[in-house]
This record gives sequence, structure tokens and C-alpha cells, in this order.
Amino acid sequence: MNHILRNLIVLPLAIAAVTEITPVVAAPIVRSLSQSIAQGLSGNGASVTVWAGAGTNIDFTRTGETISRTWLDDPHAVVVDFDAPLGKGASIVHLKRVTGIHFPNLPETKATLLTVITRSRYGKKTYLFEVRYGSGSPQYATLAIAPDSQASRGLTIGDDQTANWRNVDRGLQRAIANQLISATSPVVLRVQNFLALTRNGMLLQPAAEQAQVSLAVVSKLAEMGMSTTTPSPQSQPFPQQPSLK
Repeated sequence: MNHILRNLIVLPLAIAAVTEITPVVAAPIVRSLSQSIAQGLSGNGASVTVWAGAGTNIDFTRTGETISRTWLDDPHAVVVDFDAPLGKGASIVHLKRVTGIHFPNLPETKATLLTVITRSRYGKKTYLFEVRYGSGSPQYATLAIAPDSQASRGLTIGDDQTANWRNVDRGLQRAIANQLISATSPVVLRVQNFLALTRNGMLLQPAAEQAQVSLAVVSKLAEMGMSTTTPSPQSQPFPQQPSLK
């Protein structure tokens, strides 16, 4: 009973906190992406955003691979650099926004494709990134490519229990059914977007950032989804939350 009462109190507080933190403030400097998604083998493919005045890194140091070659299909708005010569230890790609560069007969597009070829003792791999041009404040500085074996898709809850998106989905349905949150709340839509991203293979942290939902909310919903006890409904439904600006 104490466990359920704690849920009844903490969940609304965690959800309310979403509206008090803007994505820019909450965004980490480093985002992680699994190798399989970056290679286009799962999910919806990988993208990297570059903002004016702030370069973006793609870091392969966690995979133990070195970069042997890259192709940037439309180089009019982005230049590419590396932390070492290609084929001689390079493991970080640095992308920087530029203006005023034009190439005859080369169309200028609103986004482009970056192909990265890497090598390791296990052979050669090809990574594909849609390069997007961001506006406003940067959301991150480095996209770290993580081995699939290290790219955890679970969330540690309570006494070292590991939850997944199914637990979050179940917890969301229970929260709505027991009037812990209104079904029309914008937070519900954000959580549903988070679930769609994780079902397609995105890691939990970047999925939460992209969906603009706090990991505190995700964790609390997952905890409710793993609980075997049905919580008692609140006397009043949880009020609708305003959307993030």
C-alpha cells in the first residue's frame, strides 16, 4: 500500500516537472546511438543535426573502430574534419556549419547524407547519417555510437529491476485508467511518441529527449507498469498539463 501511495504522490509531481524544464536546458551534451540504428539495420535510421556556431561530433571511440573514408553528398552548408588522418586512427567526425560555398551543377538541399566507412579487427562497416541543419540553441554536441551489446534498452527501476517500453506502456494505461493523469494531457502524447520511438529501436535516453518527456515520468510509469497491485483511483483526475514552448 505504501508503494502505491508513493506512486499516487510522485507521478503527478514528476509529470508536472516536465512543464518546468525546457528541452534546451535539460538536453545533455552527449547523445548515444546504437550501431545497428546508425547502420540502418534497425529503427528508422540515424540523423545528426548541426547548428550554426556550434560543431557536432560523431564519436566512434566506444566501438573500437577507426574511420577510413567518408562521403558528404551536399557539402555547401557543412564541412567535415577528423581527430586524426583517415585510415590512421581517426575515430571522431567533426561537422561544422558554413555559408557562402557553392558548387556548380551540385543541387543545394535542406538536408544531406553523410556516409562513414569504418574498419576494425572484425572487418568493415558502413554508417549512414541524415545531416540536418538546426536553428536556435544546440541540443547536443556529440553523437556517441555505442556497441549494440552496450546499448541498453532497459531502465533500472527500484531494486535493480529492469523495465522496458512495454512496462511504460502498461503504466501509462494504468495511470489513465486510475485518473492519475488525464487522457487528453499533452504529456500522454509525448509518452506515446516516446513509446513509438523505442519500439522502432531508439535508445531510451534519446527517445525521451526527442519526445520531450522527462525520464522521471518514464521511470515512474515503468514502475507502475511492473507493479502487480492495482492502485486506487484518485478522488479527482490529474489536471491537463500545458504543452512545452
